[in-house]
Amino acid sequence: EMDRSLTARQKFAYGVGHVLNDLCASMWFSYLLVFFHKILQFSNSMAGNILLVGQVADGLATPFVGYESDKSYFTCKYGKRKSWHLVGKLHRRTICVTLTFPLLFMYCIGCNNNPEYAQFVYYAPLVVIFQFGWASTQINHLALIPDLTDNDGDKVMLNAIRYAFTVFSGIVVYAVAWGILGIQSNGSDELSPDDAPNFRNLVICVVGIGVLFSGIFHVGLKEGRLRRPSLVINGSSNHERTESYDHDHEDVSPQYRTVCTNTPALIWYDWFKKPIFYQMALLYMCTRLVVNLSQVYLTMFLTDSLHFHKTFIAIVPLVVYVSSFLSALLVRPISKLVRQEVMYLVGGLFVISVNVWAYLIPEKSMQIFGYAIGLGIGTSVVLVMSLSMTARLIGKETGTGAFVYGAMSLTDKLSNGVAVVIIQYLNPCKCNCPLCATYFRIIMSYVIGGIMVLAMATMISIMI
Repeated sequence: EMDRSLTARQKFAYGVGHVLNDLCASMWFSYLLVFFHKILQFSNSMAGNILLVGQVADGLATPFVGYESDKSYFTCKYGKRKSWHLVGKLHRRTICVTLTFPLLFMYCIGCNNNPEYAQFVYYAPLVVIFQFGWASTQINHLALIPDLTDNDGDKVMLNAIRYAFTVFSGIVVYAVAWGILGIQSNGSDELSPDDAPNFRNLVICVVGIGVLFSGIFHVGLKEGRLRRPSLVINGSSNHERTESYDHDHEDVSPQYRTVCTNTPALIWYDWFKKPIFYQMALLYMCTRLVVNLSQVYLTMFLTDSLHFHKTFIAIVPLVVYVSSFLSALLVRPISKLVRQEVMYLVGGLFVISVNVWAYLIPEKSMQIFGYAIGLGIGTSVVLVMSLSMTARLIGKETGTGAFVYGAMSLTDKLSNGVAVVIIQYLNPCKCNCPLCATYFRIIMSYVIGGIMVLAMATMISIMI
C-alpha cells in the first residue's frame, strides 16, 4: 500500500503536468475560430467544422485512452498514468501535441491559395493527431488524483492546484498575445490576414513553454503503486476491499457511498448501472460547456459586439484568468466549511449574473472588466467543484478512474463541438455586419446562461 501523503514538491510537479495542454487549450478555444475566420478567411461554418473535428476526435479518443490506461500496458516502474501522459506529449518524440499544434496556427503549407475545402483537408488530420495527444495527457493527469490520495480535502487541493496552473497557462497565453498584438499591430485596430505572423509567433512561444513544464512533471513526480491491481478492468473483480472507510468520507452523500463502501472492485461497465454516473456526466458536460463557450465566443463578443481594439482579445481574457486564479486559491479553505454542492451553486449564480450583464454592456465600455472578473470567479468555482465531485465519485475505484474521466470527457467534447457548429451555422452574417453584434450578445447571455441553469438543476437533483 502506498503512502498517500504528498509533499509540496509532488503537488507542484503534479500541478505543472497539464500546462502544455492548458496552454494549447487556451489558444484552441480563444483563438481558433478567430484565426480561421479572420486570418485565413474561412467561412463561419467551415471554421466551426474545424473545431468540431477536433472535439469529435478528442471525444472519441478519451474513453479509449482511459480504458487502455486503466489496463496498464506500460512499465510499472515509470507508472501507467505518466507513461500515457508521455505518449500524449512526445509520441514518436515530437508528433502529437508538440509538432502538430503549431501548424494549426500557420498558413497551409503548399496550399495557402487553394479553396477552403482543400485547406480543410490539410488541417483536419493535424487536428485529429493533436487531439489524440491532448486526450492522452488530459485523462491520465486527471486519473492520477484518486491514484495519489484518498482524502477528499487533498483531492480538492490537487484539483485547485491543477486549475491554478490552468489559469496560469491562460495568463501566459494572453499576456504573450497582448505583447505581440500590441507591439506588432500593423497599424490596424481590427484583426486581418496581416496578423498571421503574430499568431505564428504566439503558438511557437506557447508550445516551447509547455514542453519545459512537461519535463518538470516527469522528473518531479513519481507515480505510486495502486492499492488495487489493474486486473480489475480486465474482469478480475474478486479482489475484496479490506480498508475501512476513512473519516474523510463520513459526510459523503449516499449516492457516492454506493461506490466507495466495502464492496468488490468495479469493472468499467459497472458504472453504467449507477444513476449518479449519468448525473455527474451531465453536470460535467454542462460545466465544460459554460466554461468553453464563454472562452470561445468572448473574442467575438469583444470585436464584433463591443468593437474593442484587437489587443482586447488578450487583455479581457487575461482579466478573466487572473480573477479565476485568485478564486482557485480560495476554494480549498472555503471547501472545508461549505459543502461542494453549495459552492457549485454559488459559483453558478455568479455565472448567471454576468450572463445577464453581458447583454447590457454598452460598446467600448469599461464595464467589460467587471464582467470579466465575475466570469472568472464563477467559472473557476464551478469547474473546480465539478472536478472534485468527480474525483469523490471515483473514490477508491482507482482501477477504473481513467475510464470515468474518459466517459465524462466524451460528453464534454462532443457537446462542445456540436454547440459551436450550431452557433456558427446560425450566425446571420458572414463578417462584421450589425447582426453579428446582437448575435454574440445573445450567445454570451441567453445561451450560456441557459446551460448554467441546466447545470444547477442537475446539481440540485444530485443533492436531493
